Amino acid sequence: DPRERQTKTALDALKKGLEGDAEYIVFLEDDLEFNRHLRENLEKWGPLRRRDVTLAGLYNPNLRELACDVKNNALIVAPQSIFGSQAFLLSRQTAEYVIRHWNRVTGMQDIRISRLGGRLKRPIYYHSPSLVQHVGVRSIWGGGFHQAADFDPLWRASK
Repeated sequence: DPRERQTKTALDALKKGLEGDAEYIVFLEDDLEFNRHLRENLEKWGPLRRRDVTLAGLYNPNLRELACDVKNNALIVAPQSIFGSQAFLLSRQTAEYVIRHWNRVTGMQDIRISRLGGRLKRPIYYHSPSLVQHVGVRSIWGGGFHQAADFDPLWRASK
Protein backbone atom coordinates (compact mmCIF):
# COMPACT_ATOMS: atom_id res chain seq x y z
CA ASP A 1 0.00 0.00 0.00
CA PRO A 2 1.64 3.29 -1.08
CA ARG A 3 0.08 5.17 1.85
CA GLU A 4 1.57 2.79 4.43
CA ARG A 5 4.94 2.90 2.69
CA GLN A 6 4.92 6.70 2.59
CA THR A 7 3.93 6.93 6.28
CA LYS A 8 6.72 4.55 7.31
CA THR A 9 9.25 6.42 5.17
CA ALA A 10 8.21 9.68 6.85
CA LEU A 11 8.86 8.19 10.29
CA ASP A 12 12.25 6.90 9.12
CA ALA A 13 13.11 10.36 7.74
CA LEU A 14 12.29 12.02 11.07
CA LYS A 15 14.49 9.53 12.89
CA LYS A 16 17.31 10.16 10.42
CA GLY A 17 16.92 13.91 10.97
CA LEU A 18 17.62 13.45 14.67
CA GLU A 19 20.95 11.71 14.04
CA GLY A 20 22.65 15.09 13.80
CA ASP A 21 22.59 17.84 16.38
CA ALA A 22 20.41 20.33 14.51
CA GLU A 23 17.99 22.42 16.57
CA TYR A 24 15.38 22.21 13.77
CA ILE A 25 14.50 19.67 11.10
CA VAL A 26 13.02 20.59 7.73
CA PHE A 27 10.70 17.78 6.63
CA LEU A 28 10.06 17.83 2.87
CA GLU A 29 8.07 15.68 0.49
CA ASP A 30 8.90 15.31 -3.19
CA ASP A 31 7.63 17.29 -6.20
CA LEU A 32 8.42 20.69 -4.72
CA GLU A 33 9.52 24.10 -5.95
CA PHE A 34 11.35 26.34 -3.49
CA ASN A 35 11.43 30.06 -2.92
CA ARG A 36 14.76 31.38 -4.20
CA HIS A 37 15.51 33.01 -0.83
CA LEU A 38 14.28 30.17 1.39
CA ARG A 39 17.18 30.12 3.85
CA GLU A 40 17.40 33.90 4.13
CA ASN A 41 13.64 34.17 4.65
CA LEU A 42 13.71 31.55 7.41
CA GLU A 43 16.67 33.26 9.10
CA LYS A 44 14.62 36.48 9.22
CA TRP A 45 11.31 34.88 10.24
CA GLY A 46 10.22 36.25 13.64
CA PRO A 47 8.73 33.06 15.16
CA LEU A 48 11.84 31.09 14.27
CA ARG A 49 14.27 33.81 15.39
CA ARG A 50 12.47 33.92 18.76
CA ARG A 51 12.58 30.10 18.95
CA ASP A 52 8.79 30.03 19.24
CA VAL A 53 8.46 27.36 16.56
CA THR A 54 7.70 23.83 17.70
CA LEU A 55 5.97 22.87 14.46
CA ALA A 56 5.59 25.16 11.46
CA GLY A 57 4.49 24.91 7.86
CA LEU A 58 6.33 26.41 4.92
CA TYR A 59 3.61 25.30 2.50
CA ASN A 60 -0.01 26.34 2.99
CA PRO A 61 -2.61 24.51 0.87
CA ASN A 62 -5.25 27.08 1.88
CA LEU A 63 -5.61 26.10 5.53
CA ARG A 64 -8.02 27.97 7.76
CA GLU A 65 -6.06 30.29 10.02
CA LEU A 66 -6.87 31.10 13.64
CA ALA A 67 -4.73 34.25 13.68
CA CYS A 68 -2.59 36.31 11.36
CA ASP A 69 0.57 38.26 12.20
CA VAL A 70 1.20 40.36 9.10
CA LYS A 71 4.29 42.04 10.54
CA ASN A 72 5.99 38.66 11.06
CA ASN A 73 4.62 36.94 7.92
CA ALA A 74 2.98 34.33 10.09
CA LEU A 75 -0.35 32.56 10.37
CA ILE A 76 -1.41 30.36 13.25
CA VAL A 77 -3.35 27.27 12.20
CA ALA A 78 -5.35 24.81 14.29
CA PRO A 79 -3.69 21.37 14.27
CA GLN A 80 -6.94 19.55 13.47
CA SER A 81 -7.35 21.54 10.24
CA ILE A 82 -3.89 20.74 8.85
CA PHE A 83 -3.39 18.50 5.85
CA GLY A 84 -0.42 18.17 3.54
CA SER A 85 3.13 17.62 4.76
CA GLN A 86 4.96 19.06 1.79
CA ALA A 87 7.16 21.27 4.00
CA PHE A 88 7.19 21.18 7.80
CA LEU A 89 9.72 22.70 10.16
CA LEU A 90 9.98 20.83 13.48
CA SER A 91 12.00 21.66 16.55
CA ARG A 92 14.19 18.83 17.73
CA GLN A 93 12.00 18.33 20.81
CA THR A 94 8.85 18.18 18.66
CA ALA A 95 10.41 15.63 16.31
CA GLU A 96 11.40 13.49 19.30
CA TYR A 97 7.85 13.73 20.69
CA VAL A 98 6.28 12.87 17.32
CA ILE A 99 8.51 9.82 16.93
CA ARG A 100 7.80 8.57 20.47
CA HIS A 101 4.03 8.89 19.99
CA TRP A 102 3.79 8.03 16.27
CA ASN A 103 1.46 5.06 16.76
CA ARG A 104 -0.95 6.94 19.01
CA VAL A 105 -2.50 8.70 16.01
CA THR A 106 -3.84 7.08 12.86
CA GLY A 107 -3.48 8.47 9.36
CA MET A 108 -0.67 9.41 7.07
CA GLN A 109 2.33 11.51 8.12
CA ASP A 110 0.63 14.90 7.67
CA ILE A 111 -2.10 13.93 10.11
CA ARG A 112 0.24 12.25 12.59
CA ILE A 113 2.79 15.08 12.65
CA SER A 114 0.24 17.88 12.91
CA ARG A 115 -2.02 16.22 15.47
CA LEU A 116 0.88 15.16 17.66
CA GLY A 117 2.46 18.60 17.31
CA GLY A 118 -0.85 20.08 18.42
CA ARG A 119 -0.75 18.06 21.64
CA LEU A 120 2.22 20.18 22.74
CA LYS A 121 -0.25 23.10 23.17
CA ARG A 122 1.96 25.58 21.31
CA PRO A 123 0.95 27.66 18.29
CA ILE A 124 1.52 26.02 14.92
CA TYR A 125 2.90 28.71 12.66
CA TYR A 126 2.73 28.85 8.88
CA HIS A 127 4.98 31.15 6.91
CA SER A 128 3.06 33.62 4.76
CA PRO A 129 3.64 33.64 1.88
CA SER A 130 4.37 29.95 1.40
CA LEU A 131 8.05 29.34 0.72
CA VAL A 132 7.41 25.98 -0.95
CA GLN A 133 5.07 24.97 -3.77
CA HIS A 134 3.73 21.53 -4.64
CA VAL A 135 4.22 20.92 -8.35
CA GLY A 136 2.67 18.40 -10.69
CA VAL A 137 -0.92 17.54 -11.46
CA ARG A 138 -1.74 14.45 -9.42
CA SER A 139 -0.92 12.75 -6.15
CA ILE A 140 1.45 9.78 -6.32
CA TRP A 141 -0.47 7.84 -3.65
CA GLY A 142 -3.92 8.68 -5.01
CA GLY A 143 -5.00 11.50 -2.71
CA GLY A 144 -6.26 14.89 -3.85
CA PHE A 145 -3.67 17.19 -5.42
CA HIS A 146 -3.29 20.65 -3.87
CA GLN A 147 -1.09 23.71 -4.17
CA ALA A 148 -0.33 26.84 -2.18
CA ALA A 149 -2.22 29.87 -3.46
CA ASP A 150 0.24 32.28 -1.83
CA PHE A 151 3.57 30.87 -3.10
CA ASP A 152 5.98 33.43 -4.52
CA PRO A 153 9.26 31.99 -5.82
CA LEU A 154 11.00 35.38 -5.61
CA TRP A 155 9.56 36.81 -2.36
CA ARG A 156 12.21 38.14 0.00
CA ALA A 157 11.83 39.31 3.59
CA SER A 158 12.77 42.94 4.05
CA LYS A 159 14.06 42.90 7.61
